[in-house]
Amino acid sequence: MNNWTERIPGILKAYEPDLLRAVAGRLCKPRNQWPIEELIERSIATLENTPVLDRRLRELAQPSRLVLALMAHSQQPRWRIGQLIEMTVALTPDGGLEPILDLLEAGLLFPDLPEGETINAFNMWLAHGGAHRPPAVIAPPLLLERLLAGYREGAAIAFDEALPPSTTLLGVTPLETDGLDWPLRLSVLWQQVSAAPLRRTQQQDLFKRDLDRLHADPLLATTSSDALVELPDPGMLAVAWSQALGLIENKEGDLVACAFDESWQDGLPRLLVRLLASLSDVAFWNPAQGWQVEGNVGNPYPSAYLLTLLLLSRAAADQWTRPADLEEWMLRRHPFWAAQSGDGAKSNGASRPPAKTNPRTGRSATQEPALAVFLLGLAYPLRLVQIARDPAGEPLVRLSDLGRWVLGLTDNPPLQPTFPQTLLVQPNLEILAYRQGLAPDLISRLGRIATWKTLGPACTLLLEPTSVYRALEQGETSEGIVRLLESRGMKGVPTPVLEALRTWSNKRQRITIFPSAALFEFPSAAELTDAMNRGLNAVRLTDRLAVVPAEKDIDYRHFRLMGTRDFLLPPDRCVEVQHDGVTLSIDLSRSDLLLETEMQRFSELSADFHPPGRRIYRMTPATVQAARKNGMTLAGLQTWFLERTGLPLSPAAHLFLTAGEMPPLDLRRQLVLHVPFAEIADGLQQWPATRDLVKARLGPMTLVVLEKDIETLRSRCAEINVKLQHGDE
Repeated sequence: MNNWTERIPGILKAYEPDLLRAVAGRLCKPRNQWPIEELIERSIATLENTPVLDRRLRELAQPSRLVLALMAHSQQPRWRIGQLIEMTVALTPDGGLEPILDLLEAGLLFPDLPEGETINAFNMWLAHGGAHRPPAVIAPPLLLERLLAGYREGAAIAFDEALPPSTTLLGVTPLETDGLDWPLRLSVLWQQVSAAPLRRTQQQDLFKRDLDRLHADPLLATTSSDALVELPDPGMLAVAWSQALGLIENKEGDLVACAFDESWQDGLPRLLVRLLASLSDVAFWNPAQGWQVEGNVGNPYPSAYLLTLLLLSRAAADQWTRPADLEEWMLRRHPFWAAQSGDGAKSNGASRPPAKTNPRTGRSATQEPALAVFLLGLAYPLRLVQIARDPAGEPLVRLSDLGRWVLGLTDNPPLQPTFPQTLLVQPNLEILAYRQGLAPDLISRLGRIATWKTLGPACTLLLEPTSVYRALEQGETSEGIVRLLESRGMKGVPTPVLEALRTWSNKRQRITIFPSAALFEFPSAAELTDAMNRGLNAVRLTDRLAVVPAEKDIDYRHFRLMGTRDFLLPPDRCVEVQHDGVTLSIDLSRSDLLLETEMQRFSELSADFHPPGRRIYRMTPATVQAARKNGMTLAGLQTWFLERTGLPLSPAAHLFLTAGEMPPLDLRRQLVLHVPFAEIADGLQQWPATRDLVKARLGPMTLVVLEKDIETLRSRCAEINVKLQHGDE
């Protein structure tokens, strides 16, 4: 479990004093009026005190203990409140929001607050806190560990209704997978995103080109050979699941690859815990309809996944259950599907429109939960369940030993057989990886250094220049790659492979000089990759730049050129300065490759909307001052503005660059004298009697006078029959 305790002090500091004292009164039961800081310290100490936590758990009502038990079995310390309500309502008539409020008030659950938010009442937070994101709660890890320990000692979750029927099969050999299918698929997706990011729309969907790319990938678009049913949109599930795991992340609308975290180094059982826990954060995919973004009003499946596995956990270890019986139980008990039934509609006094039928399965998601698809197509490849067939050939399921450990029902995971020598490296740079010897740590390293080609009992990978360059950029060395292949290989690494690795590694460090070349800049990394896949004979320099050594090799018929540039000519004026003096708009059809490198010295890319054909940069005091520290001068920036914009340096940019050299600005209190004609202002400035009283002239008919000179000026004006009055007189 993640150490959420590190976040709890910050959440307690966000409580208003009255709320904090009420929560601490139930959690640590202070006898005195302690200061706020001491209350927080004692509350944290209580959450780390096993005997005290056990006492607090015994004081809870059964519905409140049920909420914590569900979180403990999921081994996920953060859950959305709506999902917890669904599970508790399905399990007990006393479920709902009240047990969650009770735990919040007892200091055993904490709201997942964004930074800077405060809270004075939990019901108010629930009423208004979900305006931008669904409200969620987190639980201290030690608390969940104590509940799991209690379960193993006999304190099981109470079910208020009979469990789905189960049966015993004699002489049946259970079917069980190795659990590696989804770690392999996620490694394949990681490679795809490393090669070219996936672009998100404002509706959180992917652009059509990236959708087509995923649907066309033979390793991601097809259902696993381990699955017994077809899984809808497996490639999109891999995207959503990888994002929930932190394997990819959203950066300015692009999904980019991250590093494999430590969960990939802890063995398959620990990784399966992470996979199941993060499945609760997959919002736009479900086993009935696949990828659903438009019209998605809530996904009941994350709560149904955990309930289904817990139902299986209540059967004896040798008992089998029909998926259809589990679906029937969920239809009657889960509030999402129960509300869609005919009886539920009558009881609410409302008629509901007929549910749309899923064209893939012929079933309606609102009428029948697709738990059979989840169990046979997802939980089974994850090795969470075993499969058997009844005499009629219908599939039956039960929890595997590993599945029981993942749910926290047993103390230790089952032993995993190890086969250290599982790779066969061939002279043609192909690697055979036999699955019985694979583990998450080896999968992650192989995914960094070679490209997955097939997934099966013997997976195949190919060592390529791009894959080796990627590995070297992420910290691998050619010596480390060779050691991996030798230590995990059945035979020595062939000489052609060693020579290829040495050559590619040396090329990465080599400087290449082109006497003449054509340099291409593409709008995105995906378009560069697409051009190279279509036969552009180019060398990739960055994610968007490529160089073609011989221009005669370019067939320009395959390109739509937005602009060309001869770098021997003077810089082109392709930047417009907006009215605020700090916003710079680039005309991409006229810009050259050096422009943005120059602009990044004193400005930053704007996070706002970029019009088509434009890229927006913005100067800030911080970026200009950083440029000044790095050697940029006023004359240099003035020259750049004249060359790139055709205009002198904007006053705002001049202010940012020279602000550190200015003397203190003089702020004084003065009065402004308004006269009806410019000639009168001229006369007051010329007449010796008033000339010294006028300190400055702001405009043709406005003069500056000190407050202490007002009465003197008034008397001098009276001598010539001119009346002087304040504006409020």
